[in-house]
Amino acid sequence: MALEKIKELLIRRHQDSATQRLPTEDAERLAAMFASIESGDSRGRPSKYWDELNKMNLAQLQEHGYENFKRTIALNYFTFARILPWDAQFRFLLRQLPARVTLGCLKQALLARKHEYFSAFNRIQSLLYNFLTLASWAYTRSAVSDPDLLALREPEEGNPAVIRDRAGALISQDLASSILEISAMCDSLSAGSVVLELGAGYGRDAYAMLATRPGIKYVIVDIPPALWVAETYLRHQFPGRRIFRYREYANFADVEEEFRLCDIAFFLSTQITSLPDGLADLAVNISSLHEMRPDQIAFYFSQFDRLLKDGGRFYFKQWKRGTVLFENMVIRQEDYPIPPTWSCELSREVPIQTRFFEARYRKPARARA
Repeated sequence: MALEKIKELLIRRHQDSATQRLPTEDAERLAAMFASIESGDSRGRPSKYWDELNKMNLAQLQEHGYENFKRTIALNYFTFARILPWDAQFRFLLRQLPARVTLGCLKQALLARKHEYFSAFNRIQSLLYNFLTLASWAYTRSAVSDPDLLALREPEEGNPAVIRDRAGALISQDLASSILEISAMCDSLSAGSVVLELGAGYGRDAYAMLATRPGIKYVIVDIPPALWVAETYLRHQFPGRRIFRYREYANFADVEEEFRLCDIAFFLSTQITSLPDGLADLAVNISSLHEMRPDQIAFYFSQFDRLLKDGGRFYFKQWKRGTVLFENMVIRQEDYPIPPTWSCELSREVPIQTRFFEARYRKPARARA
């Protein structure tokens, strides 16, 4: 309990910004998103934890700008920056990797730069961060066989911490996580398939999937400022794709034709109930359901069930046991309200991040008449 209170205090201590580096147009768009979500469907509004965390995320964007988001708000999603030598991730990697590979990663980590940008990020922390990234990448290369996924490299947009593999290519923890997650989501996605992700962060999995799965449509449902960051990031990464940018609408029918023709679409979480039934072949949530109240989790599972096509799949990855900050409650793996008609195709401890589980379910296909 004391640790959770310290985390809450640290979040609240970093919710103010001394400067405003965002251009006026971007600041106004963000303000409009926040206003819209406050007045939208209450079932889709953020939990108290995300209300508080988003104040910190917005302050970091204002202080350091969009151009540095991979060194600020991205670290609040699924990147492990301040870690201890006995962390479970290190233990997993030391067990899984050959000694020569481990020593090679350690040598590279020692020679890599210290990351001055991270506040209070000393040389030991930089070494651990570098080693975890390099070792995670080495494990991913041994565990995944898809050549398209393994050919991915970390985009320089967002100013990521500079860590390179032996070939000199820019890599990251996020990229390794995305490759492993996509490998577990499904065997393949044919052209025309629709992926819906709730809580995409800055769009790391969306980037990896759009870059390696030609012809799919990707729909992101999220809250600000993450929705704005992902929209900006993916527009820049895929300038040739047709983008349905977030906007307010009275009825989905008003935007349905434009949505049908797009490749990437962005919606606020309060708009999820307006999306059409049977939209998605694959629905995804990574590391955010465990930060919601049980009633919110139940609401989103009802939406996943509605939005999935018959025979569609749902993949999620969460803490085995997660404390919901600012709510004084705990969410466990067995607490998720999986629809009874769904069949489980995968359920296991997550590689590397062993305090997490991942699971994949399939909605039943409707019997033909």
